[in-house]
Amino acid sequence: MKKAFFSLPDAKRDKLISSCLTEFGSRDFDRAALDRIVEAAGISKGGLYEYISSKEELYLYIVELSYAGLYEHICQSLGGGEKLPEDLLERFAVVARTAIDFYNGHPEMIGIIARTSRIDEPLLAAKVAQIFEAHFSVVFSSTGEAGLAVPKERLLEFLKWILVKTRNDYIAELRSGSPVEIVTSRYLEEWDFFLTILRKGVYS
Repeated sequence: MKKAFFSLPDAKRDKLISSCLTEFGSRDFDRAALDRIVEAAGISKGGLYEYISSKEELYLYIVELSYAGLYEHICQSLGGGEKLPEDLLERFAVVARTAIDFYNGHPEMIGIIARTSRIDEPLLAAKVAQIFEAHFSVVFSSTGEAGLAVPKERLLEFLKWILVKTRNDYIAELRSGSPVEIVTSRYLEEWDFFLTILRKGVYS
């Protein structure tokens, strides 16, 4: 992002960010339009390019903002990480229950995060993956390996797959019109199901 973006008055910058969250949260990257963003933000397209170098740069900034918001919420809710269990599965259980509050409060950010799994362009997908890994590792890299019957890294990759699945299921059901209380309950039940199965098979 260009220096001019960070020099914007707070209200104008927040309105632009809100417009981006709405656009990227409701459409995949290739279908998102800068024209809709500038119209919602009340600026010209030429004016937008005073703040950004490209659509991709803007998108990556919003992706980073969304992941940062999620993982900051998790860390702050869990005492800056002091309340995180050492055990990997128990940590995922705690984080899943903490993350749902952020999901419910920030649907557009979660929509953006969920849509990152559908990026077709390899270079952009790699950049997004780096953003995710940077935040994910802050919470999960310090888990222990004691008692695991499988390599920790392979288990982490499987848990990431579950993370994507449960998040996408949550968003799909929410968009279908189901009450948020029911969607939240089903999300947590799904995590409990997966973790119950894993507890029976990943420990030596």
